[in-house]
Amino acid sequence: MGICIDVLIVNWDHLMSAPGDDQRYAILHDAGLSVDDNEGAWPDRSPSVGRQWFWPSPPDANWFGKFDFGDVGFSYKDHFAASEHWEAIRVFVPPAMRSAVDRFIDPLFWGGLEYMADRDAEGATAHVSVVLPDAPSDHLLWCPPAAVSSLKLLWDLVGAELEALREPFERYAHAGSSSITSFDAFAGLLRGWGDVIGQAQQRGWGVVGLRC
Repeated sequence: MGICIDVLIVNWDHLMSAPGDDQRYAILHDAGLSVDDNEGAWPDRSPSVGRQWFWPSPPDANWFGKFDFGDVGFSYKDHFAASEHWEAIRVFVPPAMRSAVDRFIDPLFWGGLEYMADRDAEGATAHVSVVLPDAPSDHLLWCPPAAVSSLKLLWDLVGAELEALREPFERYAHAGSSSITSFDAFAGLLRGWGDVIGQAQQRGWGVVGLRC
């Protein structure tokens, strides 16, 4: 669980113009490092540990942006903990909301959570399903623009009703050693992903996650 993740939204046509997986990985890796290493790329960077975007300065690049989850979400351990919390509380959540959260977090939390084998057939989001292609080697997430559009539909439902999860979370969520020790941290992680999906969908881009 000691994996951390770099999340980028990317112009898919630009990315796919590279001739192979190795070249695409190199492009993405270099892009992530370019905003890490060039402080001039984010002159308004906050010293806080909250969620924030890093954008390269033109004309160096205009095909990607990097999202920083801050103190909650940079580690896969946080995502694993969030999935365990959700597994503990989902039975206490109304079916439509349960279905929407299931379908939103399943592709983003890498690989299909075990409880997703029995997805709810009812609810307003039963017709919205997101199946991602297999990620290339060393990628934690590989989400083309078509899947981003479906995830945005789900986030519109989840984000609007997220506060309804507070009561079941505070009553039934599992205690753990990750940073997800409160509903606000859990909701913040989901809102971070909502921001990522919203920014990508707005541009017609995809989303990738790299081990860091």
